[in-house]
Amino acid sequence: MKSTLFAACVLVFAATFTSGVFAKELKEYQVEADQYYAQGNYKKAFKGYFKLAKIGDHYSQYWVANMYANGEGKKTDLKYAYAWSTLAAESGREKLIRNSEELLDRNADKKAAQKKAERLMKKYGVQALEEKAELLAKRESGRRFGSCTGSRLSCQNASGYGAPITPGNQQGPVMSAGER
Repeated sequence: MKSTLFAACVLVFAATFTSGVFAKELKEYQVEADQYYAQGNYKKAFKGYFKLAKIGDHYSQYWVANMYANGEGKKTDLKYAYAWSTLAAESGREKLIRNSEELLDRNADKKAAQKKAERLMKKYGVQALEEKAELLAKRESGRRFGSCTGSRLSCQNASGYGAPITPGNQQGPVMSAGER
């Protein structure tokens, strides 16, 4: 639950603030995870990389893949290692593509590994994250400008009864004595 909330917050943050600010904070989180890794605190390093990997950071996806492959911070799981490496390979960098191919070769059950990769791609791939960010940006924009993007309760305006506020209707709808 916390990680989902973290990812949602980061996506909203990314959609509403400049990429320069976001890149600076992303780098700070990477450095923190790198420090944990260098200290041999693999559980904390994995946790840090994993949070960043879920929001599309290819560097962190690479590290999550390698930590799964080497059993650092998590039990060795070559299927997950390959799956996360495919996300990292979306960056187009030759090193990350090669790493992904090597991890697939190390898997005994290649089909199962590819299936895990497909599931992760649908959830954390570049296209999936872009779609989530667009949806969050639309929702946030709708909230800022008063359009209805949520449940009926959240769509009701300030009058509390769903009547539009117009210059002559600032107090809300007229109610009979029985409705008050």
